[in-house]
Amino acid sequence: MLKLILRRHAKSGLIGGKKFELTCRVESDRDLHALFKGYPDELVLAYKSIWADRSVSLKRSEFLRGSKFSIASLNEMIELEERLQMAFDQTKRMINIVETLERDIALEE
Repeated sequence: MLKLILRRHAKSGLIGGKKFELTCRVESDRDLHALFKGYPDELVLAYKSIWADRSVSLKRSEFLRGSKFSIASLNEMIELEERLQMAFDQTKRMINIVETLERDIALEE
C-alpha cells in the first residue's frame, strides 16, 4: 500500500485576503527509508510556477517524510497538487526499479 496524503489549510492574510498552506506526505506499509538506504537522495519534483514567482524542488527523502508549502492562490495550489501527483508517480517508479534490480523486466505494449 502506498498513498499520497494532502492536507489543505486556509488562513486569513494580513490585508484581508486568504493565504493557503498545503502539506503532503507519503504513507506506506513498507520501510521506504530502508529501501532507499545507500541510494542518492534524488529530486522527485522541480518546477517553476506559472502562477507565482517561485520555483519548487523536492528531494525524495523530504517527500517521503512530509513537506509543507505556503501558497498564494488557488491556481498555484492546483498546480502544486498536480506536480505532487507527478512526484508520487516518480517515487512509485523509483520503488519499483529498486525492488526489481538484478531481474529481467519484460515491457510490453
